[in-house]
Amino acid sequence: MRMHPRHRHLGRPGIPKVLALAGITLVAVSAAIGVGLVQGGNLETAMERPASAPAWRTGAVACRDDPMIAVPHPTRFVVVANCSTVAGIVKQVRRDPADGELNMLIELDQSYAQFLPSADDAVLRTAVVPRDVPKVSVPRVGEHATLYGAWVRDRNQRNQVALHPVWGVEATSAGAGPTQLPMPGAGSSTAVNKRLTVHMKAPRAIPLGGAMNIAVRVESAAKGTLRREPEANLFFEVRTKDNRGVQWKAATTNALGLARVSLVALEHPGTYRVWLYVDKPGRSAVLSAPVTVRRR
Repeated sequence: MRMHPRHRHLGRPGIPKVLALAGITLVAVSAAIGVGLVQGGNLETAMERPASAPAWRTGAVACRDDPMIAVPHPTRFVVVANCSTVAGIVKQVRRDPADGELNMLIELDQSYAQFLPSADDAVLRTAVVPRDVPKVSVPRVGEHATLYGAWVRDRNQRNQVALHPVWGVEATSAGAGPTQLPMPGAGSSTAVNKRLTVHMKAPRAIPLGGAMNIAVRVESAAKGTLRREPEANLFFEVRTKDNRGVQWKAATTNALGLARVSLVALEHPGTYRVWLYVDKPGRSAVLSAPVTVRRR
């Protein structure tokens, strides 16, 4: 008798079974995505839509290709839009003695309030960096103003949105306009205009890690004589050859119109330039001096 072995035939799954397996897989993937969104993991960050920003109003002020070039410590900001325009009522104007910036709180018009995270708080923080303060017309509290600047998120302020920096301001009845000044020649240690005379004494060379001690005297001409200027706003910026800021410091002159500041040469050895921006209401001056940081 010939014995025939029994064979088990394994057939391919039918269409209904394939569809069932696909449905189970889709449900599992959807559940995983849902968990990621609820838990706030990396998946939520990757899928988050970019923040919106107000549009730029062309014509009055030029847009800047690199708005952060004049901003102290620019890495604290995430730039959402290089150029944005907002408008609203000025609620506060103050000069920050720590960094020399002109800070303004603006209660935005309804058409711009939609760009803030909370519709209940329509107040936007804005700031003019010291380099631009003499170039803008500073509005008064209560005025309606239009501001031009960069729309950013501030890492140091829990990612709050801000217009920083602002380099253009239009107000209904702004105060004194900007004072246009010629830039001094390279290496100049004295800036003179019709209202201010500024002298800066800085070392020509310092060792790496050494102190860069700078002395400043601010005066103004009155009836042919020079008068010392107290409480003048000073802002120092150290820049590299490619015009990149690496160190910043703000100060004010004392009752004798004098100020002394000390910066530390913590950057790499090389040639730098120290820029000084000086301003008082309606008056300003800019000067610079080269400095070499050498190895010890």
